[in-house]
Amino acid sequence: MIRRVLAAAITLSALPLYAQTPSKIYAQELVDQTIAAHPDIVVMAIHATPPKQKDNVIIASNIGRIGKKADDDDMGVVNTGKPLVEVNKAGDRLEVEVPLLDTTGDTLGALSIVYPYHNGDDKQALQQRAEQIRDQLARRISNPGNLTQPYRYDTATPTNTLAQQLVDQAMAAYPDVIILAMHATPPGQHTNVIVGSSIGRIGKAADDDDMRAIRTGIPNLEVNGNRFEVETRLLDAGKQTIGAIGIVFRYKPGDDKKALEQRAYAIRNELATKIPSLAKLTAPPAGAASAAAPATLIGRSTAWKPEYSGDFDHFGVDTKRHKLLLAAEDHGTLEVFDLDSGAHEKTLTTFSTPHAILYLPEKDRLIVTDSGKGGTRVLDAGTYKVLGYINTAPGADSMAYDASTHLLYIVSGGKDVDMKECYLNEIDPYSGKVYRKLRFDSDHVEAVRAEEHGHRLFVNVADKNEVDVVDKKTLQVIARWPLTGAQTNLSMALDEADHRLFIGTRNPSKLIVLDTETGKQVASLDAPATSDGLFYDSVHKRIYVPGGDGYLGVFQQNDADHYAELARVPSAKGAKSGMLWKALDRIYLAASPGEKGKGGEILWYALHP
Repeated sequence: MIRRVLAAAITLSALPLYAQTPSKIYAQELVDQTIAAHPDIVVMAIHATPPKQKDNVIIASNIGRIGKKADDDDMGVVNTGKPLVEVNKAGDRLEVEVPLLDTTGDTLGALSIVYPYHNGDDKQALQQRAEQIRDQLARRISNPGNLTQPYRYDTATPTNTLAQQLVDQAMAAYPDVIILAMHATPPGQHTNVIVGSSIGRIGKAADDDDMRAIRTGIPNLEVNGNRFEVETRLLDAGKQTIGAIGIVFRYKPGDDKKALEQRAYAIRNELATKIPSLAKLTAPPAGAASAAAPATLIGRSTAWKPEYSGDFDHFGVDTKRHKLLLAAEDHGTLEVFDLDSGAHEKTLTTFSTPHAILYLPEKDRLIVTDSGKGGTRVLDAGTYKVLGYINTAPGADSMAYDASTHLLYIVSGGKDVDMKECYLNEIDPYSGKVYRKLRFDSDHVEAVRAEEHGHRLFVNVADKNEVDVVDKKTLQVIARWPLTGAQTNLSMALDEADHRLFIGTRNPSKLIVLDTETGKQVASLDAPATSDGLFYDSVHKRIYVPGGDGYLGVFQQNDADHYAELARVPSAKGAKSGMLWKALDRIYLAASPGEKGKGGEILWYALHP
């Protein structure tokens, strides 16, 4: 148990196994990578039983203590599969211990994670964070022995390569794959080694089976318990053999081995299109992301203590005065901050339930949708005086401005105002006149995005689990694109140049990518939970997903069809809504206290290429 780990230390000499290891063991690499990606973790330790030993011990941690024997609490977690969650005696740390799993779900030991804790913090949310980290690690662990193997068998073999990038992308894109490894002979070397892998072992020399698959082209097909492995030739984009690739799937008696074999070939061939040559496969990828975090917290509104309950919604920016505006929907106010410093300046109380904010520089006005009494307001941006109202159906919420037509689209109606239908309102933002309305037989319509070089609008119809495509000219639905694998599609962003639409869902939390030419789903990735926002950065080709679980998800668009999660940057509980502001290369997040809590803050992050 971590509380006892903090009180005792065992020197490395107590476990000769580690002193003799020629490289950092894989478990330690997993700890180091996790701590780097999740700086909110105070302590992390992996407990397991090393090969040929009888005791379960700490084999990796960020605080040493290597070789410390597991106590009764640790073994209780291992043997029962039940997590253990405790606040330490000082009351400032929450210790979460969960079973450590491998890629097929077998228990290998225990994972201990310690978070900072303040009285009243959501223990269940912190436990869920730890379990999410555990599940991410499980995808990268083959078996107990894998943990104590060297991360790098040969330090001459680099880890920051196109091969490793492709492996990471494939593991994200193909959840049915449980292990993937690429073998090749790097230019200038004579030994065929692992050059990219989901389970470490970088630089490990190929065995006879690996080399036979390369020489003969005859695949190795093997059932190993609940796994089915296909090892075959690795090809480049010119269909030349450059090594071997091993792809492992879950397996149970009766599964169609031939179908799994064909699936492996399809994945191998897809990867081949991304491999220009052997030399480039074993070199750093073009445009490789910086080793630094893609987003760094640079400020939070510590001086602003609103003690609100409920949710915040969207941000807006007054570009003339450099003001950041936030809709406190459940508090009925608009909060005004300095865009540069984040300092809170004033609270506007002329609202009921504000949601979305648009600044019109030509008129120096603000438009604020409001689903409560009075409806959508038009304000003087300098004085915040209400100049007028826009008459939509009740429940005005989401809003999108089409720069190509200078028209505004506002969603209204729905279950929040006891209506069984919703409307898309087409509006002249300068006069406030409502031109047309499109009725949806739906009580939950969310985000809207407009093509600026096309004739379509995209609308999230959340209760029907679909995206509706609307023709701007007729204001009629011309296509309905169902989503698969997730429900409650709330957020949306558009990459018009690459014909891709990004959808954020809640059940479960996913980032889904649609082809706007066909409506087909081309990618689906796990995303931070309870998100209320999604932003696309066309310069850095990244997608940002803020989560109420306390993380900002950062995803890289490698090309139109391939995406990989770069990091989950710690934020704050309830920080599920936000805004990308490219003028400053910043992300702003609003942390909502929720219905039962009190508080609230904003955070802002610097973005890094």
